[in-house]
Amino acid sequence: MRYQVRLFDSASGEVRRLVAEAPDESSLRANIAATGATVVALRELGGAAKWLPLRLPRGRRFDVGLLCIELARLLRAGLTLPEAVQTQLGRVQGPARAVYEGLQARLIEGKRLSEAMRLADAFPPVLVAAIRASERSGRVAEALEEFARYDASLAELRRKLINAAIYPCLVVGFGFLVSLFLLGYVVPRFAQIFSERVAQTSSATGVLIKLGQAVNAHPWWVVGGLVVILASATWLAANSTVRAALVRAMARIGPVERWLRTLQLARITHSMEMLLRNGFPVPEAMQLAGALALRPDVAAAVKKATGAIEAGQSTSTAWSSEGLADSYAARILQAGERTGNLAACFETLAHTYRLDVETALERASRIAEPVLLLIVATLIGLIVVLMYMPIFDLASSVG
Repeated sequence: MRYQVRLFDSASGEVRRLVAEAPDESSLRANIAATGATVVALRELGGAAKWLPLRLPRGRRFDVGLLCIELARLLRAGLTLPEAVQTQLGRVQGPARAVYEGLQARLIEGKRLSEAMRLADAFPPVLVAAIRASERSGRVAEALEEFARYDASLAELRRKLINAAIYPCLVVGFGFLVSLFLLGYVVPRFAQIFSERVAQTSSATGVLIKLGQAVNAHPWWVVGGLVVILASATWLAANSTVRAALVRAMARIGPVERWLRTLQLARITHSMEMLLRNGFPVPEAMQLAGALALRPDVAAAVKKATGAIEAGQSTSTAWSSEGLADSYAARILQAGERTGNLAACFETLAHTYRLDVETALERASRIAEPVLLLIVATLIGLIVVLMYMPIFDLASSVG
């Protein structure tokens, strides 16, 4: 019989997949155990799956920050790590339960929490690295709390960005629906009332009337087109390649480029603060934090600065030479180098950059809201004026 096997190779620390043949499942497990590997998942080809809980199913999400807070709270209460995971497993549901089951299975096997998180493939590398460093110093609870604060700050930025985009989207959507109602319902009825004057109207009014009559004659085509547009927009927004291309295109605009750069620096400096507090040296912390860069040029600058630090340059000099730090940030990093507390300096920079991003979002929303209202009002007003042009023509001819 043929089986699909997923196994953990303790020598290389990797999870591998393979297809094997064996008389039955027990003999296959015995053969794999003889090689020193551990069977993680096993199913007969064509049969029902018998997967052990290891990875979070694709497309399902859970709150990593909340998991860290809950585990840290139980560890502070005096529970051991396996006891904390077991306690939480009894009170959670949904995607988080599968994650806790995977962590519990790996901890029972004798693995550390960092290794269990890495094998679960559901935790960010920054958290896994911070936990790995904290396990050497015995401050796992502190590392979990620090990541929870880091995740909460990013979630707050994300929430403010979404809130700033909701009102403009509502204004544009409402304006579009009102315009569609005027075109599909009101304009055709005005055209019927003044049918003898339609041929004598201006070219703009004639185009408006023809467009309204077309919308009124084919309403389901219009509804179908809107559904297709919304579905396409949702699919494109969910596509990571499209999002990256959109970010690159928007980054060519001056103010947007500065805002995106500040956002990336906020993420990087906050990660640096968390990693340095957990005992990482600066070059290793920068290698992990550099993965959070949204643009290739920022990632390349972080990589060059990391090489310069490994070559003997100070952190402030390397960051300044690669354009990662302005005079303000360079002075703060120099102070951290003198006092030996770079983690606090990166925390200060992260807070500053986060405030800059929030201020930019607030200013942009204050400018965008009246501009969009003016555009929507102008569009609706133009439709109304063109619709009333036959009435104005009739009044002038009567006069």
